[in-house]
Amino acid sequence: MPSRFLITPPTCPRPDRRHWGLRVLSVGAALVLPGCAAFKQIGVEVVTYGEWPAQRVPGRYAFDRLPSQTTDRPEQVQLEAAAAQALERAGFVAAGSVAKADVLVQLGWGRSQVLSPFAESRSWGGRGSVGIGVGIGMRRGGFGIGGTWGEPQTYDRQQARMLFIDRASRDKLVEIQVQHEARYSSADYLPLLFDAGLSGFPDLKAGTRHVTVQLP
Repeated sequence: MPSRFLITPPTCPRPDRRHWGLRVLSVGAALVLPGCAAFKQIGVEVVTYGEWPAQRVPGRYAFDRLPSQTTDRPEQVQLEAAAAQALERAGFVAAGSVAKADVLVQLGWGRSQVLSPFAESRSWGGRGSVGIGVGIGMRRGGFGIGGTWGEPQTYDRQQARMLFIDRASRDKLVEIQVQHEARYSSADYLPLLFDAGLSGFPDLKAGTRHVTVQLP
């Protein structure tokens, strides 16, 4: 699975080019603030193994918990609630019990930190510095500009997984893995990750695809 995800950056207002000094100050402020505006969308990678059977309707589902998921831990409750939203938007209906289900859904989720691909940051006046600063000063013969910039040393990586199993035959139908990697990735994104994994359902083809999800 590709290890890096892109977040579509916001479009920032461009300052008046006629005022050079104000322009530099505006750039410095935009760099210090988190992107000058809230992100409106995220990009995730979806990997699908197998294909949803042709002509098969979504039907009734129930979660098939693994032995490590048998307790009602808050994390498991949040995971299943997020998956349920995406499943029902795709046309599935909660069965209420495993015995009444047409399809069983196994879930997985993990979150970790990975080394930033930009950990070896460039800088003005320093190497590997974390943080951003811009300064302007007058000197004989013109302006002087200085500062440093750097990337965070680690990124958040969040991975969610759905495995669909036919309840009667126990045949594995299709597996979906979704990954989001960014400076910050919250478990609150889980419904969006599952939505991305099921986007286009029932036309789920094996392979990797990039999906852009709008934030609420």
